[in-house]
Amino acid sequence: MNPKPLWSPGHALKLLQKVQRHESPVELVYTSHERWPCPRLPIHPQHKLDTIRISVLDSSFNPPTCAHLALANSRPPQYTMKSGLTGSALASAAELDYDARLLLLSVRNADKTLKSGDATYEQRLEMMYLLSKDMSASVSQLPKNKSDSAHANVAIAIVDEPTFVGKAVVLRQFLNAQISGLYSPATALDGMAISPTSDEISTPDPRLVFLLGFDTLVRLLSPRYYASEAAMMDALRLFFSPEGDDCYVVYAQRKLAELGHMVQEEVEAKTLFAAKEFVENERVALIGIGADSVDEQTSSTQVRTKVALKDETWRGLVTPSIANYIIQNSLYVP
Repeated sequence: MNPKPLWSPGHALKLLQKVQRHESPVELVYTSHERWPCPRLPIHPQHKLDTIRISVLDSSFNPPTCAHLALANSRPPQYTMKSGLTGSALASAAELDYDARLLLLSVRNADKTLKSGDATYEQRLEMMYLLSKDMSASVSQLPKNKSDSAHANVAIAIVDEPTFVGKAVVLRQFLNAQISGLYSPATALDGMAISPTSDEISTPDPRLVFLLGFDTLVRLLSPRYYASEAAMMDALRLFFSPEGDDCYVVYAQRKLAELGHMVQEEVEAKTLFAAKEFVENERVALIGIGADSVDEQTSSTQVRTKVALKDETWRGLVTPSIANYIIQNSLYVP
């Protein structure tokens, strides 16, 4: 049986409409606990955070696949973890993982519009909730001797920005406000109220690491999504700069099903050439997602096509809970 979303009927639709009417740039639909993106429980003052490292999986989720899950569960390249825990904290597995994870649904994509037969945005949010239940907990979020996904520090949000550069700006503004509210003087750490003048309290900065498939990296580094190639480089330098939005991009290799082998190699070469400056600055990195159920062609398009063709192998491309949801709601059936 699928877990039921915790939100009340109409909750997701109300937030969607609020974002689509430009009344709010970002809305949280679900958080695994009320302190997200901060740790579920206050950490010891000796292990203060000066940065909260948040992975952002931004996708259409139409539907979420095992590739989405593998990306969401992936560990970061070590260099993205600079400036995490401070004080006398020793290096540990927790320091080599994200502090929080965000599943982000973009209701205005630079390339994609809602088509007949697609899952509605509400249905996608419900499938994202199911995906969140399958996600592993970050090592940094686990209580001692616990290892179940109930402790994953994850949230689901909606955004109305078509580009990653724009998303970074609105997400950082939103998260700074969110974190500041959790680190207000009235916040209690370790059971003790912190006075407004206490040196023990400081507000950590959010560091965003966008998790992408290679096809999305191609769009991020394509001049056609910017006013010019020079404008693209200016925007990306601000996006990646520590003095700017301080973002990272981690991408997984993926074959573009619509391209032949030679064209695929050409696209890869052009994309990686455009990324050269940011790869050398350790702001863009390739990771292997290493899941048995995921190959380089696993995609939402593949799932939709197989469902429409009544090819039952689609079930192996999604998690069991999402497969059940697709069947129960007769999604992607002509």
